[in-house]
Amino acid sequence: EAKLVGTGLEKFVLRRGVGTAKRITLTFDDGPHPAYTPKLLDMLKAKGVKASFFVIGHMADKYPDLVKRASREGHEIANHTYSHVTLTKIPPPEVEVEYQANNDVILRLTGKAARYCRPPGGDHNNEVLRRAGALGLTTVLWTDDPGDYNNPSDGILFGRETKALSPGGIVLLHDGSRTTLDTLEAFIDAARAEGYEFVSLDEIREGGS
Repeated sequence: EAKLVGTGLEKFVLRRGVGTAKRITLTFDDGPHPAYTPKLLDMLKAKGVKASFFVIGHMADKYPDLVKRASREGHEIANHTYSHVTLTKIPPPEVEVEYQANNDVILRLTGKAARYCRPPGGDHNNEVLRRAGALGLTTVLWTDDPGDYNNPSDGILFGRETKALSPGGIVLLHDGSRTTLDTLEAFIDAARAEGYEFVSLDEIREGGS
């Protein structure tokens, strides 16, 4: 993990929301997924929740209508690189190429410039953060990784999600997880029952008390 103190890079990283308000944000990586993303969008719309979708560029190119729909319905479309490579294992100039290629896709599909990014696997160093920042991207990490990509049972995933609830929480989920789809509605209801509000990345970044 990058050491940021004194580097000036802190402003380019969002690890958790600011403040003590019971507010959390949902983030979905690796989409769009042709079968699951439409169902996720239906569920989020029904529950009145706005989330962030960290899309992979080549997947966005393959399923452009899903990206357009998510943006149209008020979700943040964020950058998860073009080809989902580990950014700490490629030359720094290639980091910029990966992010810029996906920036171009997102702008073309949504008419809006991407403002947030997430490196695949969360793998980053100062140079990765710097290259993203140079493209106007804030790197978003997470406070809660319930491991939906390992396809745990519904009960295990739900338990991990609810146990990790905390003010300013950034929840890491994935478009392609059937378990996420099966538990999302119950998780939203449980979090709201505990007084949590689901907000956007912009809102959680600004904080509240």
